[in-house]
Amino acid sequence: MINEIAPNIFNISLLSREAIKSEEQVLCYKNGKVLMKTLEDKFLIPKKNELGEWVTEGILLGEVDGEKCFIAEGKDKMPQGFEYVGMRDIRGQSDKLFKWVTAVGFHLFSWISDNKFCGRCGSSMELKENERALKCTSCKNIIFPKLSPAIIVAITKGDKLLLAKNKLHPGSFYSLIAGYVEAGETIEETVKREVMEEVGINVKNIRYYKSQPWPFSSSLMLGFFAEYDGDKPIKVDGIELSHADWFDADNLPEIPNKDSVAGEMIRIFREKNKI
Repeated sequence: MINEIAPNIFNISLLSREAIKSEEQVLCYKNGKVLMKTLEDKFLIPKKNELGEWVTEGILLGEVDGEKCFIAEGKDKMPQGFEYVGMRDIRGQSDKLFKWVTAVGFHLFSWISDNKFCGRCGSSMELKENERALKCTSCKNIIFPKLSPAIIVAITKGDKLLLAKNKLHPGSFYSLIAGYVEAGETIEETVKREVMEEVGINVKNIRYYKSQPWPFSSSLMLGFFAEYDGDKPIKVDGIELSHADWFDADNLPEIPNKDSVAGEMIRIFREKNKI
């Protein structure tokens, strides 16, 4: 998965604001995109000396294999030789460490940008010194990074797997049923509710598999396996999904890659049931 970067090490810091030194990397975000240096078909994280006075200080994101990496707000006018790249294009790169650092930076920069002012009194927010948090300069209200728990579930019926097509995804891309946990709801209740809402069936034998942080949507994905229960036919909601069906292991449609827990779970099903 995208977060499994060993033997590389990425340690997130306490987000202190500092001057950026010449050889240190800096991720500059603007309008949901990040500034990158392009080398053939690869993207590279810029260093301070490559950007000159375009950026002078930033927020320390952490250390990547012992080297400091910063996040900062990008400007409209780009330095020559650089371009703003969307996060979907970042996900298309092969270097896991690059993708993971850029994604975590995107998560935290978006959170900081969305909380410039206190939601309680309207005063400005500042980085908290001893925690990864923001603190109101007036009423001292503390805000921690946004993290939305969500379930994703691989539902089997015998030797078949339920896969669904999201209306927002073009082409023939299919994945597992997923959804956010609601307030006052257990994770297992979320699994049952989301499955019923999206495809109209019941499930049983819900078994936890593993979790995965997913910074692109500020989420923590909680993976489960479950079994079809009853005799109800699939009935897609028509809101989030356009189609869903049962698939054999040797006849799967286009599925997520190995970056995501969904892709990993589908491949577990495929290998277990492959003829």
